[in-house]
Amino acid sequence: ALIKELEERERDVAALAIAGRELDQLVREQTRVAGELRTRQAEEQQALKAELVRLSELVRAAYVMGRADGLRMLLNQEDPLRASRIISYFVYFNRERVGRIRAVEARAERLALLAGDAEREAERLVDLAKKQDATRSLLIDAKRERAAVLVDLERAISTGEEDVASLRHDAENLRLLVEHLRQRAQIRAELDVQQEPFAQRRGRLAWPLLEGRVRAAFGSPRVGSGLVWDGVLLAAREGEEVRAVHNGRVVYADWLRGFGMLLVIDHGDGYMTLYGHNEALLKEVGEWVSANEVVALSGNSGGRGDAMLYFAIRRNGEPLDPSAWCG
Repeated sequence: ALIKELEERERDVAALAIAGRELDQLVREQTRVAGELRTRQAEEQQALKAELVRLSELVRAAYVMGRADGLRMLLNQEDPLRASRIISYFVYFNRERVGRIRAVEARAERLALLAGDAEREAERLVDLAKKQDATRSLLIDAKRERAAVLVDLERAISTGEEDVASLRHDAENLRLLVEHLRQRAQIRAELDVQQEPFAQRRGRLAWPLLEGRVRAAFGSPRVGSGLVWDGVLLAAREGEEVRAVHNGRVVYADWLRGFGMLLVIDHGDGYMTLYGHNEALLKEVGEWVSANEVVALSGNSGGRGDAMLYFAIRRNGEPLDPSAWCG
């Protein structure tokens, strides 16, 4: 019952972590949009000022010319050609003035529309920020509930024998899962076109964490259990981005006892990589991923106290030492 409750609490944490990440992305995008609108507002404001200056200059010039040339027309009506030219100037200035007035009106209208857009985007940003804060609070509560369940679970496992039996059970579950996934793997043909097969990347793969230090090496004993590590444990920070080490397709993305939120990627030709103890999984079964693509957020699911990433490589179900593949 406690294992099931732990699973439920860790699924809650995963869902809230994903929601929080999505809200963070929305806030960043909304901030960018609001910034662009403010820039456009400032540009339109400057353009409107320039149009008003040009219009005032035109009106002033027309007024001065109108007074001088109008007086000449009244005093000298014997020169019809000159009078015609003056009338043409008046017509030109009037058209130009009308055009400038329309330009000013258009600028003012655009500025008003931008002001409305900016106000709506600012309101949306405030709303997103509120949702962001609410989600963070829910995530903190979910982690607190998960920690309480973990304390009860550790108290229930009162003897070392029960703990070892649990570890053996978890290891066997993982072995059976990998074997099941291996038998279902049918992506060799699709992966033939990738730039470089997984096998040729030996020693040149990047680690799934940018700064993950190996806390438990491949083949090292699991204290007091008689078992050895069939992968590595990497030190992590909660919420740190976990990246795929190579191109492939997600064949498992779910909670598994002992490993928490587990992601398995099939790279073809029998090769698979496993990423366990995540806080949240960002990919679903069937999705294709590229090398270095973010696929999960690290955490402590599966009953761990500290944030760790379980990382393993399999070839036809057999464990391989990740340190020989990643550099």
